[in-house]
Amino acid sequence: MSSSEKKYFGIRDIAKIAGVSTATVSRVINSSDSTSEAVRKKVMAVIEEYNYVPNQMAKNLFSKTSNSIAIFVYDMENPFFTSLVKKLNNIAFKNKYTLLICDTENNIDKEREYLNYCKSIRTSGIILTEGVNYNLYSSDSQTIACLDRSADTKFSTVRSDNMKGIRMLIDYLYNLNHRKIAFAGAMDEFQTAKERKDSYIKSLESHDIHINEDYIFTGHFNYETGVKALNYFWSLNEKPTAIVCANDQIAKGLIMEAYKLNISVPDDLSVVGFDGIVSPYFYPRITTIEQNIKKIAKSLFKAITSKTHTPVHDIIDVSIVIGESCKKIDLE
Repeated sequence: MSSSEKKYFGIRDIAKIAGVSTATVSRVINSSDSTSEAVRKKVMAVIEEYNYVPNQMAKNLFSKTSNSIAIFVYDMENPFFTSLVKKLNNIAFKNKYTLLICDTENNIDKEREYLNYCKSIRTSGIILTEGVNYNLYSSDSQTIACLDRSADTKFSTVRSDNMKGIRMLIDYLYNLNHRKIAFAGAMDEFQTAKERKDSYIKSLESHDIHINEDYIFTGHFNYETGVKALNYFWSLNEKPTAIVCANDQIAKGLIMEAYKLNISVPDDLSVVGFDGIVSPYFYPRITTIEQNIKKIAKSLFKAITSKTHTPVHDIIDVSIVIGESCKKIDLE
C-alpha cells in the first residue's frame, strides 16, 4: 500500500479486509461488549497491521460524550491546584482520558467560553473547584463533580476534612500551652475558608478559650494575606502567641514578613498552616495539615466517569505533619 493510500486508510478499509461491517469495526474500536472475541481479534489484527489510529473527533460525532474531562481552576498559581491537576492528569492518562485544564482566572466570561467549548466537544464531565460560578452549570447536559463544596448540591462533591484538620492544629497548639491563638483565613464565600474558620472557633470553645474577634483576619488564600495578617496581629496591644493559617501560602507570607520584622518563628511566634505541599521546602518547616491530594484526584475522577451518574459526597481524611514552626511556651 502506498503512503497516499495509508493516509486515507479508515474504518471502511478495515471492514473490507476483515470481512465485517463498518458497524462491527466501530464497536470493536469503542470496546463494545456486543462483539464476539473471535471477531474482535480479527478486526484488531487488521488495525495493528495497518497501524490504524481512530479519528477521535470523528468518534465524538457518533458518541454522546468523548473520553475527555475538564477541570475549571480559578488560580493555577496556588500550589494545591497545581499538584491536584498533575495527579488528576496522571490518572486520566492511565485511563485513556484527556484532561482539559481551564484556567478561568476568576473571569466569568472566560469561564463561559470554556464551558461552551466543553459542550462542543462533548466532554464527559467537568470538575469545578472553588471560585467558579456554579450558576453557569447544569447537570442536565454535563456530569459535574465539585471540589471543596458542601453536600447540599445535586452534583458530586469531594473535599478534605477541614473541620478535623483545624481541630488537630488547635489541639496541638493547646498542648504547647498556647491560649492566645489567632486565625488568618479567607472570605466565607469559599466553603473551605468557612469550614476552617468555623472549626477554629469551635475548637477554641472546646478548650474554653474566649473568642477574641481581633484575632481573626480575613483575606485570600495567598502569600499577600499572610504579610498583611502578620502586620495586623503585631499592631495589637495583646499579641497572639500562635497563628493558625488557613493554608500554607498564607503561612509562608506571614513567616517571611515576621523574618523582615525580626520576629522569630517559633521563638516569638508559633505558626501552623494547611495543605502540606510547600512546607517541606520552606524554613522553618511549617507544621501543617496534609491533604491527601492523590486520593482527592482519584475520587474526583471516579465521580466524573461513573456510569451510574449517582452523586457521591466524599470527605477525604487529613493528617498533621509536625514541623519546626511551633514552640512550647510557659503557661501564664
